[in-house]
Amino acid sequence: MRVLDVRGEICPVPLVKCVNEIKKMKAGEVLKVISDHPPAKKSIPMEMDAQGHSYTIEENGAEFTITITVKGK
Repeated sequence: MRVLDVRGEICPVPLVKCVNEIKKMKAGEVLKVISDHPPAKKSIPMEMDAQGHSYTIEENGAEFTITITVKGK
């Protein structure tokens, strides 16, 4: 599992870093994105839906974690 900590970053940085990291990954690998920027809670899942990756969102106060499983390419 890879971890991408983008706390303190504002849009579009969390989304761009997430997409770039996924490009380096293989099908079935998991990426955990940790953020505290509320718009990323919408932009990252929207992009993951568009790319067909599955994900879950776990909230922890002001921070949240999006755990993404990369689909087959």
